[in-house]
Amino acid sequence: MPSDKIIEIKSLTKKFNDFTAVDNLNLNVYKGDIFGFLGPNGAGKSTTIRMILSLITPTDGSIRIFGQSLASHRKEILRNIGAIVEKPDFYLYLTAFKNLELLGRISGVDVSKRRIMEVLEMVNLHERATSKVKTYSYGMKQRLGIAQALIHNPDLIILDEPTNGLDPSGVKEVRDLILSLSRDHKKTIFLSSHILPEVEIVATRMAIINKGRT
Repeated sequence: MPSDKIIEIKSLTKKFNDFTAVDNLNLNVYKGDIFGFLGPNGAGKSTTIRMILSLITPTDGSIRIFGQSLASHRKEILRNIGAIVEKPDFYLYLTAFKNLELLGRISGVDVSKRRIMEVLEMVNLHERATSKVKTYSYGMKQRLGIAQALIHNPDLIILDEPTNGLDPSGVKEVRDLILSLSRDHKKTIFLSSHILPEVEIVATRMAIINKGRT
């Protein structure tokens, strides 16, 4: 069992008026994990991810990432996280290469052409680098979304329901990619899903959340 905690969540709670979306959640994700975060739709998975990414503020509790408090080291921490939350968006009339190049400029990351081709190769899209994204299948767009999350070479990758809407072939492509990112590129992966069999295939550890509780 690895000893380095990448994510440490203690007593995390999020309330929206009288509704408690996440209720006293405790989680540890360790370096090298493919951590499956499993639960039905509406269980609190996406709310938890949004708090981890500092998109919404917890009502109570604490989040530490890479050993630092998210509340006090937000910018430093987020620079080392890549994430897909919901469906990735692209400029459909631009090529995959150009989309990643623009993303780098917008996010303030100096992305070389070599790095863009590296991440496209990692997600098996390098042969379609100059194809317009409008010609991509849904599964290819999902993999391009993962490339987008990888462009700045983060240590932690957060994927929120990455196989939603994919056919069996697309699901297998994303599953194989997740395994490759862990095995070959030594990434720690936090994988949210409502599909138990898919999580069981890839996850090294998992937690189940329902009605905001694990």
